[in-house]
Amino acid sequence: MLRRTLIHALAATLACTLPALAGAQAYPSQPVRLIVPFAPGGAVDQTARTISNTLGERLGQSIVVENRPGASGSLGAGELRRGKPDGYTLLLALDSQAVNHHIVKSLPFDTFKDFDYLSLLVTTPQVLVGRNELPVQNLDQLVAYLKARPGTAYGSAGTASAGHVNSAQLSIAKGLQTTHVPYKGAAPLLSDLLGGHIDFAFAGLSVMLPHIQAGKMRAIAVSTAARSRQLPQVPAMNELIPGFEFPTWIGLVGPTGPQADVRAKILKAFQETMRDPQVAARFADNAFDIVSSTPEAFADRVRKDDQVMADLVKRKIVGAD
Repeated sequence: MLRRTLIHALAATLACTLPALAGAQAYPSQPVRLIVPFAPGGAVDQTARTISNTLGERLGQSIVVENRPGASGSLGAGELRRGKPDGYTLLLALDSQAVNHHIVKSLPFDTFKDFDYLSLLVTTPQVLVGRNELPVQNLDQLVAYLKARPGTAYGSAGTASAGHVNSAQLSIAKGLQTTHVPYKGAAPLLSDLLGGHIDFAFAGLSVMLPHIQAGKMRAIAVSTAARSRQLPQVPAMNELIPGFEFPTWIGLVGPTGPQADVRAKILKAFQETMRDPQVAARFADNAFDIVSSTPEAFADRVRKDDQVMADLVKRKIVGAD
């Protein structure tokens, strides 16, 4: 009787365990969905298009890039939250992922409990740019121009984006009163800046660099501690305002709770993709710096940016739009 009981118990345990093991071993057995929570043409979309083919080769499945713009990346993050933690739905998050909960009302997720922060993939400097017709050549002239014209409009890739944070920090440092115009990504922001509908913006250098080089807009400073190798003649904000540093970053996020084997396969495939020479060359050409961090380092960056935004909200420099 005892022997039969043990056999039945073992059979029941195997019946529950083997399908899970088989699922992990079989991953991926279908295309992987990669959500881009911004419009096509921006830095996040650029990143997805840069890595998708090589990543698909590493995983042995096609990568389906899906743009879900809106609410500073929150609509795409909400879509990820509704996905299963099976490795088939992933998100490329912008820096706004860390701070949206301070700004966007009624988020359908918990920023720190509902997501698995897998890897900070790349960073790119934010560049402070002005439309060509703006009669300024440097930061001091821009500040004087803005103080003489309270309410001047500036753009960002979305509420709580790095561009929004940097502009808010500039307002604190220089006592400015400006009007924020949030966009659904860098591409529509770029269009309005080139069209003269807004005067200036902080935006990812990866998107703005071709237009700066073509003479279609003026670069005033970059939001990194040191100058950019792509624009060595343009000063770093840290030179002009000590301690000013807030780049754009893009990272890989999944739903919480993936199986350990599936998670390990995802991380391995992304790490190999980021080390691929052709991928690395494309990122360098587009002003991205590869990080490919550990999950722990990525989570630390998210918490750091959360504190920066918490301070801006406390100061009432940034509020819900």
